[in-house]
Amino acid sequence: MKKHILYLFLLFITSSSFASDYLSGRIYVSDKRFSTYKVCLELIEHRGAKTLVETGTARNGTKNCVGDGCSTVIFADWAKDHGAALFSVDINPQAINESREAVKRVNPNVQFATQDSIQFLKDFNRPIDFLYLDSYDFELDNPAPSQLHHLNEIKAAYPFLHKDSIIMIDDCDLPHGGKGKLAIEFLTSQGWIVLASAYQTILIYPSQF
Repeated sequence: MKKHILYLFLLFITSSSFASDYLSGRIYVSDKRFSTYKVCLELIEHRGAKTLVETGTARNGTKNCVGDGCSTVIFADWAKDHGAALFSVDINPQAINESREAVKRVNPNVQFATQDSIQFLKDFNRPIDFLYLDSYDFELDNPAPSQLHHLNEIKAAYPFLHKDSIIMIDDCDLPHGGKGKLAIEFLTSQGWIVLASAYQTILIYPSQF
């Protein structure tokens, strides 16, 4: 029954076309992230998200959307149109500078932090409606550091998540479970469910059903 409800819900939130407006010229239909970006944008619209947090900023701005995903630019554009706040944290100052330059014409109100993402999340002081994890590069021959980092990010952010929060993790469809393996295992052990799983994984808490 739950699978049937999830299918209908997923069908509903992907039925409109507005999400494609934020992806147009950035992420194409054939891109490995397109379907989950679309679900994510429809879902944060449906939930009325006001606080968006991403770890790992769009380090190349819009120069490599196919490879990097252009997340900061996409979410900044959506946040501007919906009166939402976007926080982007990255430990690399050059990445922050390039991302800030890329989004300033889209949304100059994005709040950037050059800091370790785990500490940033521990110090965060407001509920998180949408959390996007894409920090700490994943290495095929040494997956553990990236996976542990993302697990610790989830644990740091957990006090600020709520029953209507949406979580999306990038680079999951990779060997060894990608970046999200341990974070997803932790979340599902806490009752969260995987709503969509492709190159990116989206999780929600099922209480809204």
